[in-house]
Amino acid sequence: MNEAQRQSYLRALGLTPWVARTTLPGAAPTEPLDWAAETDAGESPAAPVEATPVRIAPGVGDAEQPAREAAPADTAAVDTAVEAPASRAPAARDSVAETPARAPAPADAAGLTFTLEAHLAGDTWVVFQQEDPQAPELGRYTGALAASLLAVFGAAPERPRRFYCPLTKQPMTAGEAAQALTAFFAGLSRQHGGRRALLCVDETLARSVLGGERFETVKLGEMPALAVDSLQEMLDRPALAKKRSWQAMVAHGFVAHGFAGSRG
Repeated sequence: MNEAQRQSYLRALGLTPWVARTTLPGAAPTEPLDWAAETDAGESPAAPVEATPVRIAPGVGDAEQPAREAAPADTAAVDTAVEAPASRAPAARDSVAETPARAPAPADAAGLTFTLEAHLAGDTWVVFQQEDPQAPELGRYTGALAASLLAVFGAAPERPRRFYCPLTKQPMTAGEAAQALTAFFAGLSRQHGGRRALLCVDETLARSVLGGERFETVKLGEMPALAVDSLQEMLDRPALAKKRSWQAMVAHGFVAHGFAGSRG
């Protein structure tokens, strides 16, 4: 791992990537970094701290490293605030066959780009794939649907945690994305609890990154996970996507059978 990538991972954990401002006695020369401090809204930037110098490869150390980074293996999760939209999408007519053909997993999964938003509801992490990975949050209608699902699961209102792929400007393969996502949920579990994950994602992401089919349980490290239809699919094909997703949640114990009549 090069120095720029290591420091990017540290920043994704909320740690300050420290380097010495001046050359220390007996130390190798260091190229000073000029990265702006990143803090949540309303917080003051952390005070600079002197540390052992490190060597930076020429041409790296950009002043505006992207904030779209998540933790590597065995690291903690990154928290990002977002407001839940209040609008709800109109129901669309479903004209899709009951069992659509499964799309094949991509032969070359390099260059994956997606954003996930995770909410803790009891012991379950409810995770939504953003329809636009570059957007700051879920869209107007998908956000409204997400709020309805979170209400069913009894999630407390709080800011979501986000996972971004790729972690840096460098493309990530499916294997690298799976490793980073596993570490992300391991960090969430250690810090905030939760013992399983329900992911509303598209089929390509489920097969290439989660390593299994949707509507079947898979493993994210030690955490059991179930992938169902994405929010956008539920809006586009409500009669099909909502029904089969809800049936999978009930069948695998992610919702109680008593909630079966509340599906909307």
